[in-house]
Amino acid sequence: MPVSLESNKFVLGVNMAVVVLESVLYALLLVSASTTLYLRFSRHEVPKLLVWNPVVLFTILISATSGAHWILTTVRFFDAFLCSADVERFYLDNSQETQTARSLLSITSTFIGDAAIIHRLWLIWNRSLPVIILPVMSCLGLLINGCARTYLITQPPDRHLPMSVGWAKGGWTINLVNNAYCTGFIVWKFWKTKRTVEHLLGGGTLVAVLIVLLESAAVWTIWGLLFAVTSEFGSPLQIIMRDLSAVMVGIVNMIIYLRVELQCARPDGLDRTGVVMTSSASIRPYYVNRASAQIPRGTA
Repeated sequence: MPVSLESNKFVLGVNMAVVVLESVLYALLLVSASTTLYLRFSRHEVPKLLVWNPVVLFTILISATSGAHWILTTVRFFDAFLCSADVERFYLDNSQETQTARSLLSITSTFIGDAAIIHRLWLIWNRSLPVIILPVMSCLGLLINGCARTYLITQPPDRHLPMSVGWAKGGWTINLVNNAYCTGFIVWKFWKTKRTVEHLLGGGTLVAVLIVLLESAAVWTIWGLLFAVTSEFGSPLQIIMRDLSAVMVGIVNMIIYLRVELQCARPDGLDRTGVVMTSSASIRPYYVNRASAQIPRGTA
């Protein structure tokens, strides 16, 4: 939803915040992705065979698209101050090539990130295709919606504004439903498994909640909800939520992958929290038995 004219005075400050926040978040993403790849390759004798591993591909693609988005954000920031006589009007002009490219990259990053979460859901549910039919269809619908919105912003304002509002609402509705579905099914699988064993988590309930929040991508669902609220009310904060979506979905996935790699890199191969939601085989308690404990093969 376009920012109202009454909110134009906030546009400059909000976009400056976007530059700073995206720079910090992308640095975090880059460190997490680099560490994840290093730990994964260091655990195998023939790294070349792992190139087509989904985790490696998702890590590289998300890092690349988020990096390109961050570069364009920085370029657009300097263009606004060095090459434009009216900074606010510059940022409100969504038909510029740099903004169009950023929109496409944001859509691509979100699509890749959602695909990574769906892939994780598929693994956790023992590669069950019926479980992922709805999120896959939603993800494709979100891709089509994003492409349509990108096309609309390249048109004159009097043509694209009335239609873009409806497409925007449809986009965040699909995204919110998809994220809630994936998060809900992952959490459900976790607690369903928890009820079948005793002493699942040695770290206590708080640790269990933190693990669920991290590994179910609940942060991304909450982010989508906040974006939906700010968009519905036309708040200038929607610019921050929208522009940081590309890097946020990357961070959500990288934190999950990094946690898995750090756990696998432990000398004893054990997770002190007692559970690693990396696949259907690994959603189970790890009893501390150094003589027999092993990390399940085929983890994420």
